[in-house]
Amino acid sequence: MNNDKKFSVLILMLIWLYSDAQVNYTSWTNGFISVNSYSGNTNPDAYTLQLSGNGNLNFPYWRLSARLTQPITSVDGSYTMPANKLSFSPVSTSGSAYPDPVPTVSQIGMPLNVMMQQGQEVFLIPQSNAPIFNISNFNAYYYLQLKYSFTIAGGSYLSNYPAWTSFSAPIQFTAYDRYNNVIGRIDHVFQIQIATLSGTPQDIPEMSLKFSANAMNSLLEFSSKNDYMNGVSAVYANALIVKSNTNYQIKMKSLQSTFTSAAGNSIPLEAVKFSLTPGSGNNATVYPISLASFSQLIAKGGHTQNSNVYYDIDYSTNPNDQRFMNAKTEDYSTTLQFEITPQ
Repeated sequence: MNNDKKFSVLILMLIWLYSDAQVNYTSWTNGFISVNSYSGNTNPDAYTLQLSGNGNLNFPYWRLSARLTQPITSVDGSYTMPANKLSFSPVSTSGSAYPDPVPTVSQIGMPLNVMMQQGQEVFLIPQSNAPIFNISNFNAYYYLQLKYSFTIAGGSYLSNYPAWTSFSAPIQFTAYDRYNNVIGRIDHVFQIQIATLSGTPQDIPEMSLKFSANAMNSLLEFSSKNDYMNGVSAVYANALIVKSNTNYQIKMKSLQSTFTSAAGNSIPLEAVKFSLTPGSGNNATVYPISLASFSQLIAKGGHTQNSNVYYDIDYSTNPNDQRFMNAKTEDYSTTLQFEITPQ
């Protein structure tokens, strides 16, 4: 057996899109938010994205990202705000399509809360489970609008800023197709004003979860007979990076129900094993799992004392697994979503 097969795991980031027709991307903002309480605040109508086109469209696996292009700095240059105090949440979808209506938030599979990270592209839509799809013999117009809210987290950190301090948060939004081609890219600036704060400062759980660049597109490859007989594995050292001021837990799930190829063939998720190994100084407890489309606990840890802690990521398969031996020679992929929450 000498056919090469590749099974890739795309972490929160990779999405695919294909069509002969053109899809256009536009967006606009209501980008001002005032914070007058230690509880923070939310602008429910902060960012709207529109994807549109004419005629027959079939764009599966599209995605949408956001990236802070500069630190969040006060107008006078005296203060900076941590990137992870800003987050986006989907509010609604609307639009026009034929023969089916445009997809909903749940049908697309939009994460319900995405925190910004300084120096890192984050994905508001890691991979759409619903395509941009339209059938028309008369070149009919298709459009899909996605509305997002914008939240400034509450907490005692707000007391670091004098009343009426104003910040600018420059964010670049990018829509991608399935081949990582850019559909459109637009920069918006969000304005944040810290007013006179009411309430009592409280320490709110603060957690961050990041991945090293080499782990964003993980790969398991069968390239020889021995690979099928012995199984394969891929280990990414210091790939998962966590920082938390409270006890935390990490869960993970696949956004798709199987590994799927471009031709529509599939491999069960549970054929691939996943485990974390805590790095030096990381006393977390980890839980090896088989991949699944429901959330599973993969780690529990404690206060990281204002420092990053690291995990190695390990993907593997069992020896002589007929599910791989009988699979057609193609590339198969899925997208994993990780979630960190207080214990």
